[in-house]
Amino acid sequence: MALGNDTRISPTAVVQAQLDAYNAHDVAALLAIYADDAQQFEHPDTLLATGGAQIGPRFTARFAASRPRAQLLNRIACGKLVIDHEIVHGDTPDGVSAQELVATYEVVQGRIARAWFSFGPLTRLRVALPADVPGMNALIARSGVELSAGFYTQEQAQAVTRHVFGVDTQLVADQTYFVIERDDAMLACGGWSRRATLYGADRAKSGPDPLLDPASQPGRIRAFFVEPAAARQGLGSMLMRHCERQAQAAGFGVLELAATLPGVPLYLACGFAVIEEFHLDLPDDIKLPLARMHKRL
Repeated sequence: MALGNDTRISPTAVVQAQLDAYNAHDVAALLAIYADDAQQFEHPDTLLATGGAQIGPRFTARFAASRPRAQLLNRIACGKLVIDHEIVHGDTPDGVSAQELVATYEVVQGRIARAWFSFGPLTRLRVALPADVPGMNALIARSGVELSAGFYTQEQAQAVTRHVFGVDTQLVADQTYFVIERDDAMLACGGWSRRATLYGADRAKSGPDPLLDPASQPGRIRAFFVEPAAARQGLGSMLMRHCERQAQAAGFGVLELAATLPGVPLYLACGFAVIEEFHLDLPDDIKLPLARMHKRL
């Protein structure tokens, strides 16, 4: 698309070209879309950069730091203004991040003259540390009981939370278990495993936990839990995308998991299929329905 001062190009098309260039990490294309004297602001009036001499290095540093990818959620156009609601995904040294963003662009003669950015809280996925274990166990206990409502009875939810749920510290040691934080608050945890155990915390294990052969055995998805107040905010999907990339990089072509009923809708949405329904026998004659699921990567 030739953008230079072409008034025939709609503001929406200009902003879409900007989004495409951003996701391609194409600084030259971005500078062609911005006017020579363009300005970028943190909303409402904090100046971030002026002109290509400042805007170009700002994009270059951003791309080098986190390889960001902007996901468009909604767009409103009115005259020369275009407003995009996005989530910007990025990489961090030990995980990934996501930040909500509202970007307002003023388009004049086919180029962006001014842009204002309103940043939401940063959501960060990182490797879980041994010091996180108490906090993760507390989150798991809340999630296990509260998010089971409508799927399990209160007795079933309390029994599985007491006897099965919790952190498998082998995954923490293997650095395949993760936490998601926002504003320094832990909102979710979960991971994958290259070991044979399919489910359960430390107390549910006995004996060695051997490594799997990625050439012939499926990797495991393990222990996804979300803070009840943060449910249905995409945190489970964020965990799954990261775990799938990590498992695939380790050579696994298939993933398997044992899902509690509250987790089945998430895993189905992520492309897993139920291969077996079974139940877990818990103390006090409580039976807990589960689903064994798998997915080819």
